[in-house]
Amino acid sequence: MRMRKKKNLSSRMDACGALLVQNPAAEKGRWRAHKPDAALLRLELGCGKGRFTAETAAAHPSDLYVAVERVPDAMVIAMERCRALGLTNVLFIDGDAAALEQYFAPGEVDLIYINFCDPWPSVKHSRRRLTHEGFLRGYRRVLREGGQIQFKTDNRALFDWSLFQFPKAGFSLSQVTRNLHEHGIQGVMTDYEEKFHALGTPINRCVGTMGPLPDVPLPDGLARRLPDWELRPVDGSGTDAVLALLQSDPAYFDLEGRQPTAQSLRDDMALLPPRCMPEQKRYLALWRDDAPQAVLDLVEGYPRERTLYVGFFFLSPALRRQGLGREIMDAVLQAAGDAGMDNARLACLLNNAGGHAFWRSLGFGDLRRGETIGEHSNPVWEMERLL
Repeated sequence: MRMRKKKNLSSRMDACGALLVQNPAAEKGRWRAHKPDAALLRLELGCGKGRFTAETAAAHPSDLYVAVERVPDAMVIAMERCRALGLTNVLFIDGDAAALEQYFAPGEVDLIYINFCDPWPSVKHSRRRLTHEGFLRGYRRVLREGGQIQFKTDNRALFDWSLFQFPKAGFSLSQVTRNLHEHGIQGVMTDYEEKFHALGTPINRCVGTMGPLPDVPLPDGLARRLPDWELRPVDGSGTDAVLALLQSDPAYFDLEGRQPTAQSLRDDMALLPPRCMPEQKRYLALWRDDAPQAVLDLVEGYPRERTLYVGFFFLSPALRRQGLGREIMDAVLQAAGDAGMDNARLACLLNNAGGHAFWRSLGFGDLRRGETIGEHSNPVWEMERLL
């Protein structure tokens, strides 16, 4: 239900200004400075009107409580509730759950609450659900090891679906119930929860505790994240089509100083970084419409055990400037995380300004200048990003 706009919203927000963090990204890694003696940092995603926020923070005065809400008309009510109770251990972020990595450092959060989030019932919108595996893996990047997610919903279909998502993201489940208040009120209710409990609607709840990620082989994870593409290892039967794709953009290879040939393709397919074994390398073509449209050269575990090295990425010129390059590389980086890697590296030609801007836009930073390996050496930017 969409909230009615409040005419006096601005003045009410100003009155609660001490509770609202204007620049949450500046607090990354520093949240406990607001309460140095805080035992835990509790984070609520989508606090709404804040009944749960205020009562839970009041019940745990030794902890720091941060509430995220992207609807100011709801958040102002939550802030007023906390101010009325004189709470000094609560802060609010006007933001989105998808941006948590911008606000919190790795391991900074102890506990996350997800209460009655939007179920997004359409299958095509499932990735927007806050308990989707993708979101859960994002929460891992700010939760401490052994940290928890407490999830409540009145939507049985969403709850049952979510129970399959938690283990895929490395969370073990406990306290699973499909009728939380069957024998009396348990814990703090939200306004929404009280309303639907009074109508006889059962409330579902579970706790997910963060443990090790279940490793998914890189090709499997990549195929799962790119369902509209067919991934094929480049071997003898597919090299002619792949070579034709590479030869469709001679301007790119002018930057490297050599044009692709059948021999250079075979050399690239066999080329390994120092101290690497053939089984670490994945030379893949992404096929669509009965033709290869992209090429990936990936090396797992180089130069460190938990690093993915992106040796080469080429996308058909006809498909560029449509967001497909970003879509593919986002999938590669997420699949690398699924496979147990924690960072990615690559080398971008020093004279490839467009490529350098692309990698920077994906979160890669410059490490140093270097040289490519192999017979044809070129000056490059060595780049890295965390996963």
